[in-house]
Amino acid sequence: MPRAYRPWKAGKYNMTMGIRKMPEEDWLLIDNLYKKEQKTRVHLLQNNYEDVLQCLPAATEACKEALECIVKFLIRRYPAQFWLVNSKDGYVHNAITSKTFRFVEPYDQHPLAIAGQLAMEDINLLMQGTGDAVNEHFLQASCSFAPAGWYIQERIGWPLWKIHTPVPLWDVKLRKAMERFFLGMKVSNPVERNNYFVQTNDTMFQQEPFADSVERPPRIEDIRIRYERQTLRRLPRTGAVMFLVRTYMEPMADLATDLDTLYSLRSAINAWPAEMAKYKARHVWHETFEKWCDEVLGDYVPADEEKQA
Repeated sequence: MPRAYRPWKAGKYNMTMGIRKMPEEDWLLIDNLYKKEQKTRVHLLQNNYEDVLQCLPAATEACKEALECIVKFLIRRYPAQFWLVNSKDGYVHNAITSKTFRFVEPYDQHPLAIAGQLAMEDINLLMQGTGDAVNEHFLQASCSFAPAGWYIQERIGWPLWKIHTPVPLWDVKLRKAMERFFLGMKVSNPVERNNYFVQTNDTMFQQEPFADSVERPPRIEDIRIRYERQTLRRLPRTGAVMFLVRTYMEPMADLATDLDTLYSLRSAINAWPAEMAKYKARHVWHETFEKWCDEVLGDYVPADEEKQA
């Protein structure tokens, strides 16, 4: 089953990078949504190739290295699902989808397209700039099946700061810290973080920005929590930073049976600063969410908050 991430806290809003050390065994996760999501990925590769995969020439070698790392990890971590084909050098078999891929040159597909049909995460490769931009990292390749309101054709080649330009407060609170972090990343120190959005449909492949207005308030049954588990590691040979994103979708209504979680989510959402609330389109779904929370929570207060009161 997918892991239940709860990347929020009740109380005052505090914008941080939220980075924590990642256990090596947790780098690539496989769960019971694998087959369903892989069918979607194959469809997108066949019908929306340029919408999901972009690679600039500078990232050619990094794409090859990323695929090698993913294959090595999967055959070690999940040997019953992924293995090397003894009779064919350079081939890996995916027993879940019954597909075999060549993961060394000459490739049958782009290395990131292959990697995207093995792992469940979206794959982004960032590389350090040169000259006046030596302290910056640039998005040089991406295979993304779950964009959260953006087009990869636009973002490819952008520096980190430009990618994060729409995020309120990022330039003031996080830009310097994130740039320092990327410059100091070591091969031996993979990390992870989480992010979340609220949206009014169940669309994973969301290229258009999230709706800023709707004709009528959404139903609570339509509202979804969109979680992202993000991992970062530096590749040893090319030095590229591999930034992976696994996206999960959970119906908001499912939290009706988890009052502590719903209480903390409501508190976190209501603590967003005005600019963050606008960025996350809170005004689109907030009325529905608040009415539903009143019905479900009533006067409920978590035990730990009652003790503090």
